[in-house]
Amino acid sequence: MNRYVKKGLKITGIVVGVLAAIYLCLCIVFYIATKPASDTVKETNKIALEKTPITTVTKNYHLSRSVESNSLEGMSKKGKKYYFIYLPKSKKAYLYQANKGKSEEQILNTFNDEHPGHNNPKCQLGWYKGMPVWEVTYKKKNGNYGYVLYDFRNGKEVVYADNL
Repeated sequence: MNRYVKKGLKITGIVVGVLAAIYLCLCIVFYIATKPASDTVKETNKIALEKTPITTVTKNYHLSRSVESNSLEGMSKKGKKYYFIYLPKSKKAYLYQANKGKSEEQILNTFNDEHPGHNNPKCQLGWYKGMPVWEVTYKKKNGNYGYVLYDFRNGKEVVYADNL
């Protein structure tokens, strides 16, 4: 092998090694950044499964408005649907039968009726000023964001913030 080939292989090896090190560092940063979120989901699920009639978790939510809350949707052995909201800072938890409030689908339908023309709205269940709420977030065509909070029990609009 001539010296140019050896030098090219050495440079290629160094570049590949540096890229691999950068990739590894990014994976570690991503893992560290997402670990607290996955831990709180696991904690919320564990509490709900141990302390409530919920036996199967079907969906998890997270909301951080006036207070951080982790929520889930679940089913009991008898097939009843429940919503569970956990406030990790105060260690308080709330359980609601689904038929005593509005569902995610109902809230998204209400949002689309009242605020048409928004692309891909997302819905989260959580806690706001002492009550359970559904938060719908959206991105407008002009690139701005907005959100609407709806009362879980009756589906009435609580807060509307647009063009953020």
